[in-house]
This record gives sequence, structure tokens and C-alpha cells, in this order.
Amino acid sequence: MATEGLLVTGAGTGGVDAHVRVFTAPEQTLLRSFFAYPGTVGAVRVALGDVNGDGTVDIITGTEAGVGGHVKAFSGLDGLEIRSFLAYPGASGGVWVACADLDGDGKDDIITGAGSGVGGHVKVFSGATGLELRNFLAYPSASGGVRVGAGDVDGDGLDDIITGAEAPVGGHVKAFSGATGAELASFIAYPGFAGGVFVAAGDIDGDCKDDIVTGAGSGAAGGHVKVFSGANGSLLRSFLAYPGFGGGVQVGAVDSDGDGLDDIITGPGTGAGPQVKIFSGSDGSEIHSFLAYSASFTGGVFVGGNQTKANATTTITSDSPEPSAVGQNVVVNYTVAASVPGGCPPTGKVTVSD
Repeated sequence: MATEGLLVTGAGTGGVDAHVRVFTAPEQTLLRSFFAYPGTVGAVRVALGDVNGDGTVDIITGTEAGVGGHVKAFSGLDGLEIRSFLAYPGASGGVWVACADLDGDGKDDIITGAGSGVGGHVKVFSGATGLELRNFLAYPSASGGVRVGAGDVDGDGLDDIITGAEAPVGGHVKAFSGATGAELASFIAYPGFAGGVFVAAGDIDGDCKDDIVTGAGSGAAGGHVKVFSGANGSLLRSFLAYPGFGGGVQVGAVDSDGDGLDDIITGPGTGAGPQVKIFSGSDGSEIHSFLAYSASFTGGVFVGGNQTKANATTTITSDSPEPSAVGQNVVVNYTVAASVPGGCPPTGKVTVSD
């Protein structure tokens, strides 16, 4: 059985106490509703991932403003706070968050992007230990914050880091290898546009490589969403999520209909009602639309989704020869086969012991 598709929302600018909600993706059933930073006023950025490796999707949050870039993680099992730290001590401007397994230890790591400053400062913190795994500048010569996402763009079995520049003209997007940190891709998502870009990733076309989903920032007409192939960078989708609205569009991805393809989640920027939409990865059609908060709230909605993973069927066979004498060494040849019905080839390790 596949892990259930979930989506998370964070109340945008003007929200009180950082209101976070978690819904089932197929039915938009509310599973959890809580306040991540009681006593604060401002937006809360959100992501999903299994940080503690218990098999349940956890909720990651980041503050819009305030000193230090306060990041938290809440257990998907019981809602308890399991992480709380400052990603950028002494800095102001908030923090962007994403979550994915970059080191292959089976626990999703927390990816952060500085909300302000110079160079597009990105960090990665281990889901297992909380220790800092990566620290680099995505846009060394640029000023402004850096938005982050994650997905396995190159298909090597490890998730990669996706970044979107907050300030440079054109919506500069990059992808960095989760395995080595090397730059995998660099392109301008919205040539001539100066409003920055939101980023996410999901396998929209079913080629087993996550594609890069972008949302134009404030100032672009209609909530312009694009999807670029993880395999070759070609444009797969281009559409307006909120025709007539110019406040920008936040993006995420989740398989909401169980067809094995990730679908695109959108949330409007400041100035519109809290209407979250889901667009089919298969054909781009709108398949779901709902209000994440009160209809009167116009501060925008931050969105995120989890990467659903089907359980693999694993078969191990051997030729199992019998030794002719006690103590004789025997060479046994093992064949390991794993498959996911309707899914991509699974990756991982098999350990055999006597």
C-alpha cells in the first residue's frame, strides 16, 4: 500500500500564531490544525517529511520574520514538537524550509533557505541527529533570500536540493546534487520577470526523475505555474492557477489521486482568499479546490506535499549448495529482485548475514 498523500498549509502574511493545517490530499480531510509559533504575527512556511524515521510524515515549519530563522518539526504521529532550532543565528528575514533524504539514511533531512541577506544561503540539517550536513551559497553574487524545495531530479535515489532566487530578474532556479552538492541545473523560469520564484519538485511525467515545479512571485499575472523536466529541463507545463490575480503563487507537489504521478499544489500569495488548488500531473486539469482557512483571510497560503512511496515487493533467492564436509567454505549466489506495482524501481541496500 502506498503512503497516503498529504498536503500541508501555512497561513500567510497577517496570520496570528502561525496557523498550520494538514489535510489528506485525495479528500482534503483535515487531519491536524495547530499553531507553530504562539504569540507571533506573520506567515509560516511549511514542508512535510519523515524526520525521525518512524514511518509517519512530520511537519516542518519556518518563520516569516524574526531573528535567527526559527525552524521547528512536529511529529506526524502525535503532534509533539520534535525539533526546534535557529538556522541562521543573528540574521533577520525569516527562513524557507523543505524536507528530503539527502544522505540516504532513511530519515528526511531539513533544508533551509535564508529569508534575506547576500548569496542565497542554504543549509541542510540531519533528520537523524540535527547536525549541519551542508552549508553553501546558491547565488553568491545576488542579494535577497532563497526559497527551497527538494526532489530526486537526477534519478540516483537520493533527493536533491532545488533553489529559487527571491530577487534576481527572471526567476533563477537551480538544482544541487544531494549526493555531492554539485550544481545539476541552472535556468531562468520567467525571463524578464523580477518578482522571484517559488520552487517544489515531483515526478509529473512518470519517468522516475522528479520534475521542477515553479511559481512566479508577486507581480506576475494569474499565478503563473511552470513545470520543467528533471531529465532534460524541457518545459512540461505552463498555466495560470489564479487568472486575474497578481499576488504570486506558492507551489508544492503530491500524488493526490493515486495514479502514480505527482500532482501540483498551489496557494495564492497575499491579497487573495485562501483557495488551495490541485492540478493533475497527468493532464494539467484542476482536480481539487478548497479553502484552507476562513474565506475572509487574504494573507496568502504556503503549501507543501509529501512524496508518496509504495511498498516494494522484494524476493531473495539463492542456489543454496550443500557442503560436502563440515567446515568447507561454500559460495552462495544470491539474486535480489524488487518491484513496485506501477511505480519506479526502488533503491536501497540489502544486507545478507549468516
